[in-house]
Amino acid sequence: MSKLTLTVQKFLATPVALLVLFSFCQSVKAQPATRTVIVGATVIDGTGRAPLKNAVIVIEGNRIKEVGAKNKIDWPKNARVIDAAGKYVIPGLADMHIHPGNGFWQSGAADFKKDYGQMLAWGVTTVFSPLGPGLSDFAELKSLGNRDDAPLPRFFGVGSGFTVKDGHAAGLGTLMPETPNVAREKVRELKAAGVDAIKLFYDDNARDGKPPMPVLKPEVMRAIIDEAHNQGLKTYAHALSLKHAKEVLRAGADGLVHSIVSEPVDVEFITLMKKNRAVYITTLALFNAFADISAWAQRLEEMDVRARIPQAVYERFKSPEGARAYYSRFSKFTPERMEIIKNNLRQVHHAGILVVAGTDTGVPGVLLGVSSQTELVMLVEAGLKAEEALRTATINAAKMLKREKEQGTVERGKLADLVILDANPLADIKHIRRIHRVLKAGIVYDPAELLK
Repeated sequence: MSKLTLTVQKFLATPVALLVLFSFCQSVKAQPATRTVIVGATVIDGTGRAPLKNAVIVIEGNRIKEVGAKNKIDWPKNARVIDAAGKYVIPGLADMHIHPGNGFWQSGAADFKKDYGQMLAWGVTTVFSPLGPGLSDFAELKSLGNRDDAPLPRFFGVGSGFTVKDGHAAGLGTLMPETPNVAREKVRELKAAGVDAIKLFYDDNARDGKPPMPVLKPEVMRAIIDEAHNQGLKTYAHALSLKHAKEVLRAGADGLVHSIVSEPVDVEFITLMKKNRAVYITTLALFNAFADISAWAQRLEEMDVRARIPQAVYERFKSPEGARAYYSRFSKFTPERMEIIKNNLRQVHHAGILVVAGTDTGVPGVLLGVSSQTELVMLVEAGLKAEEALRTATINAAKMLKREKEQGTVERGKLADLVILDANPLADIKHIRRIHRVLKAGIVYDPAELLK
């Protein structure tokens, strides 16, 4: 988290931010059709079934009514027809670790309407924020993002997180209870505010010779998790070290918002994760930025086929001066640490733990939209198959949200959140960038229009 994120959170605490969002919803001309039919595409439905060639998807209102072979489906003649011959349909993507901001590392208030409109243009139809915006705007933002007619991803998040004075994320609108009773009270307040989960910071950042930061008292940490479960909420932890991750998992935590970076995971860690049915959010985008910001910026630029990110942003991160400024604020991850991260990912995935795609978008260098796509590329490079990488951003994300009956696959009865691609992502995961159209709740969006 950075000063940029704090600036954005302060912006979101103003009525102006929500007025901007509502005006944006009216500015994108995309009217829902009563019936829409996608004809001729190959459907990669996300269930693990083989791709269905020359398929028909019938959409009524905001949901999928039918999916099947073209020669077996009779579709309504008065429907809007999308000729998708030679194209590929996948479920809408999710980025399950985002914060307000675009990652450009610029000063001033973020253009929230532009940022979140662009997320949809990059194929991201669902986001989860493990910190921000502030509670004053959380409910309205969640309501807006989950409206069928809003050209924004579906929004879920924690509102605020828990830390300790002088600990990680202190001063970023986080809660800092000093006793278990106060911690429980704050959890109940978050529940009343309508948050989707609870987030706590439990890591001393004592890596690469840095002095340790304070962490929550263990009894306070345990009270947060216990009360969250009493309130029917899952708890996710920022715990990048194996030691602290095990402690929160022993207390019942439901997942980690980052990969383990400190050392190789062990049998006890895997056992705890499986016992808790915990999720493992990857954030490889963040770690690659930390490892080599110049090379990372170059990679993002190559993925940015529409050249939407301003060239000056890439050039700053690629320049020697920009890199020096970056590492004056952030730690530089060594190649050895990056190997630990990738090996841990493989171990967790092979153990059958639910791996979920997330980027930490909003942190400087983790650029909005293009980082979400590149996360999937890096998952494949780390050893996952293309189909498995897609599942981390579709059905696995839906399971994390307990919404697998609503979204995450292209199946009858589910919300019509879809991405139409010009090329096969199973042949080359980088084809995830070749977006033809995005659908949210059955409404068809042209990415070029959203990106204007």
